[in-house]
Amino acid sequence: MYNLLSEPLIGIRTVSGTERVALPELLALLSAGNVEGYTGLRAHQADPWHVFLVQLAASIQARFPTDTLPTDPTHWRNGLLDLADGEESAWHLLVEDVTKPAFMQHPWKSWEEEAKDYGVEVKRGKVSYEPKATAPDELDVLITAKNHDLKIARIHPNWLEAWLYAIVVFQTTSGVLGRDNYGVIRMNSGAGSRTIVAWASSLNPSRRFTEEVAILAKMRQQVLEIYGFKNRAVVLTWLNHWDRDGHQYLIKDLEPWFIETARALRLQPFERGLIALGATSKARQIGPKSLENGDVGDPWMPLNTQNKKKGISALTLSKEGWTPQLLTNLLFQKGYRLTPLQEPRLGEGVAWFVASCLARSQGKTEGFHRVEIPVPPKVQMTLSHKPKRDTLGHLAEALLTDAGNVKSAFTAALTMLTEGGPGKPDFERIDKWLKQAGNDFARRWEALFFPTLWRGAEEAHETVRADWQQALVDAAQALLDEAHEQMPLPANRTWRAITQGQSVFRALLHKQRLPMPRTTRNSTQPAEEIA
Repeated sequence: MYNLLSEPLIGIRTVSGTERVALPELLALLSAGNVEGYTGLRAHQADPWHVFLVQLAASIQARFPTDTLPTDPTHWRNGLLDLADGEESAWHLLVEDVTKPAFMQHPWKSWEEEAKDYGVEVKRGKVSYEPKATAPDELDVLITAKNHDLKIARIHPNWLEAWLYAIVVFQTTSGVLGRDNYGVIRMNSGAGSRTIVAWASSLNPSRRFTEEVAILAKMRQQVLEIYGFKNRAVVLTWLNHWDRDGHQYLIKDLEPWFIETARALRLQPFERGLIALGATSKARQIGPKSLENGDVGDPWMPLNTQNKKKGISALTLSKEGWTPQLLTNLLFQKGYRLTPLQEPRLGEGVAWFVASCLARSQGKTEGFHRVEIPVPPKVQMTLSHKPKRDTLGHLAEALLTDAGNVKSAFTAALTMLTEGGPGKPDFERIDKWLKQAGNDFARRWEALFFPTLWRGAEEAHETVRADWQQALVDAAQALLDEAHEQMPLPANRTWRAITQGQSVFRALLHKQRLPMPRTTRNSTQPAEEIA
């Protein structure tokens, strides 16, 4: 029921308009370059869904290789069935016979033996349910405990496409969430996060799909040898019963692009649509335990090579997200090892460095973070040539140092201003206000960082850095000017506060050998003359 192999459950956009297609048709249209987007995906679901499709296609291509990706849906349907060992129900969203697999849902031994584990009770002939989710968004990995901020269970439980995407994200990106709720192996420990990072020649879904399937084909043999996968083994990890007392599979039982089903889950029909039943497990689905650093050959996962405890580990994103410092470290491979999918590739047009992640912490999410950095062709050449890349990397570090220095001067000046010009500012009292001001400053310079850095591929670094320093100082001065007008300063100390703040700002700029601001809002005269 709700067969992904034959029913048009997936909404897409093509050059001809919108339509709904089954999974084999989708793979065929992606291969033909005809898919321009999806109509039902939420922002945080887009990259996990893309990764899922590439893993499927690359696994099918490994079994039935062709010179180019086939555009015939029959080829993909046969391949999907082959991955499922011929069990068509593995591609059904809902299978009421619980002894058969359903899409990303393990089969049970029997209803009588396992229903209670999944929250189903029968008392005096009456069946009661304690479902894990009554709507697709309730199953999702977004943790919305504060129901007054964002209502949970907003999506109708009969929206099948929403269930499809929610299940994919839930089963392939979940971390540990409480006792006996284990996460995927593709992250650094249960408290980590699953990052998806790639170098893309195009953001078009079809072009990115075909490019990444081809790269995974080239990577496959090396990943097989390094990590101990099998060339022909399990790809879909939901086909067989999982007793949930231990690992269902070890790495040696799997193919490289295996698709996890981290949690015991089962959709069931209910009053208004579907509900999701869930059970706990005593171990993570994929083992062994020694691989808790997340290094399992995932093409989209950068590896941190300077983990103090583990040596190497999958990248975990903090709540600060994709900061310029982190992105610089990744692009210039400082402390991180990239996969062939993430390394620069030469092209005639602009390429993109794409990174996304739903950051996690104890019992909550820390925001969905996604960046798309455009990389011009000349910069692509620079990044592909190690000596040139290292030189540009030095410029990147210098630009980041400048940003830090100007921020320090800006913060000190703001502190003096908010305190009304005391001899010794109280940083703790105005900490929250300063953080907000710091964030405002960061938004201004972070938007300019990579466009400025890319100039270093063609221009003298001294010129680029001088322009950058001036832009930073001017941005900080503009925020200081705004603060003069917006802050409720004591009338008898207003000018003292402004003067003290400006003096500190300029003194610290001078100390760091940074330029003076060119103008201020309070005067049409050059700022140097005011100082």
